[in-house]
Amino acid sequence: MAEYHFERGFKGRIMRRAIVCIVALVFLLAASVSLAKDPARPAEPTSGYVPVHNFDPKRDATADIQAAMIEAQRTGKRIILDVGGDWCQYCHQMDQFFNENPTLRELRDNRFITVLIYYGTDNKNQHALSRYSKILGVPHFFVLEKDGTLLYSQHVLDLRSNGRYDPQKMKDFLVKWSPPNA
Repeated sequence: MAEYHFERGFKGRIMRRAIVCIVALVFLLAASVSLAKDPARPAEPTSGYVPVHNFDPKRDATADIQAAMIEAQRTGKRIILDVGGDWCQYCHQMDQFFNENPTLRELRDNRFITVLIYYGTDNKNQHALSRYSKILGVPHFFVLEKDGTLLYSQHVLDLRSNGRYDPQKMKDFLVKWSPPNA
């Protein structure tokens, strides 16, 4: 009887050790695969930048513009300040326009950091927008160089035709104001 308990305990210990070794081997293989890098492809630098995709009257527009400038300098993109509000039907139409035109959305997102800046009767973000030209109406685009220098002021209604945003006009605008190396 004592022999039986010894044998069963011995085999159990061997099995447990084998299982532990197999589990450790699986973890080592998984770690080596995840650490393997393609030497020809440099690691992408990471950024703490969080895009501003909503018109929010409570946001600090000055800080949002500053963060966009840092991200633009890191990525080589220019900046579009999209001035408008959640109350603005043309702003909603523009969101829909870019959703329906993924090629233009990709063109915009690959070449620009787009920051939505709230503008309404309750908050005109005067402190953040005072350094730029007068806003004729919303939506309004300010195109900035990556250092924050104003390049162009565009009343976005000029990019419409027949009651809708015009894909060719929008493409021409985005291409014209893209960074030179794009």
